[in-house]
Amino acid sequence: MAHIRPELIRIAARQVRVWRSPFIESRANLFLIHGGFGNAQWHWHTIWETLADSYNIAAPDLPCFGGTVELPNASFAELVEWLARVQELLGMSQAAFIGNSFGAALARLYASAHPERVTHLILVNGGQIPRVPKFARGILRSPILSPMFELARRTAFTPNGIKRAFANPASLTPESIAASQDASHGLIALMRQLVSSDIPPLEPSRVPTLVIWGERDKLASVSRAHEIAADLDNAQLAIVKNAGHMPQLEDPLSFVKIVREFCNAPA
Repeated sequence: MAHIRPELIRIAARQVRVWRSPFIESRANLFLIHGGFGNAQWHWHTIWETLADSYNIAAPDLPCFGGTVELPNASFAELVEWLARVQELLGMSQAAFIGNSFGAALARLYASAHPERVTHLILVNGGQIPRVPKFARGILRSPILSPMFELARRTAFTPNGIKRAFANPASLTPESIAASQDASHGLIALMRQLVSSDIPPLEPSRVPTLVIWGERDKLASVSRAHEIAADLDNAQLAIVKNAGHMPQLEDPLSFVKIVREFCNAPA
């Protein structure tokens, strides 16, 4: 089984940590974008070494998470181009993109902006594009609201709040609580920047797309999976029955099987 190791790269002199498998030129590439409940390692550690037996794996820590520093005044458009720069520096001219939760929205925006770089798009319990009214964006930038964001962070990332991301209570381990609470600071910092930025144009999908959803997700019900799939041209839908917001953590065997079957299917 291939080992995944961290690698530090720099974009505009800012450190980025990317988790990678040994690169084998003959293999297809998988680019993994994590969500807000931890860094890349936490989101993908249950499945990336298994997938690395067949694919080249790259999983960056997003800005403000793990070993990656923040982007000053980040916007959605800048974050999309940051992902493009990471992909370029890793020598992956094309890759299948998998995004979980907030990472699924980023993956969808990326595939819209750079469809020529994306062979397959997999949205995991996410993919809806946030819409904030223009009048509210200026308000959200105000430092006066900092205590409100901090209160929201503390409320959402209590053990009971984190528990809602899982279908199986046994998945709520001290490690999962610690990873989520540590990442919550970076998530709030990044979201405060992004919610006040414009959304890039979302072009009709030209990339084969799969929506994977944990059926027992208490944060985003399975009805949302059907809405997202219906909003995309010819998107497939796969439901993981005994899983919540991060099915790759709760049912990694089913998750890997679904990914392999989709990515190996004829175009």
